[in-house]
Amino acid sequence: MNDPLEAVQRRLLGDMSGFYSETTIDHAMRPRHVGSLPDADGYASLQSGCGEVMQVWLRVLDGQIEEATFWTDGCAATIAAGSMATDLVQGRTVAQALSLKAKEVADALDNLPPGNFHCAQLAADTVRAAARDALEVQRDPWKKAYRKR
Repeated sequence: MNDPLEAVQRRLLGDMSGFYSETTIDHAMRPRHVGSLPDADGYASLQSGCGEVMQVWLRVLDGQIEEATFWTDGCAATIAAGSMATDLVQGRTVAQALSLKAKEVADALDNLPPGNFHCAQLAADTVRAAARDALEVQRDPWKKAYRKR
């Protein structure tokens, strides 16, 4: 007797494999860096035009991103983009994170379909906003206590 959840997952993977790359499917099904970071040095929450929300938390040590995490209520492509974007910025400087582009996220997902480019845009925009927040907190540490969450 087959597990119904396993059957659904196999069918979903079959549907996705005709449209998304293996890398995108992997990040959508097994996202990296999911969840909040308590007392993060940088934080941002943005909403896309289609209503998806993404949040990004950054932990910074000596100007370098030591840890980056995300959460989203978005679709599989948005989950994959958040996973990849946080993967890409870990180990980079905050200044380098400020230059993260949606095309870099989409390319790292092995050519995210054009109809899902807005997912990579949301992820890159949110990472950059969190990096700007980290710089603000570094300049004015008291602002960390007054963040909206």
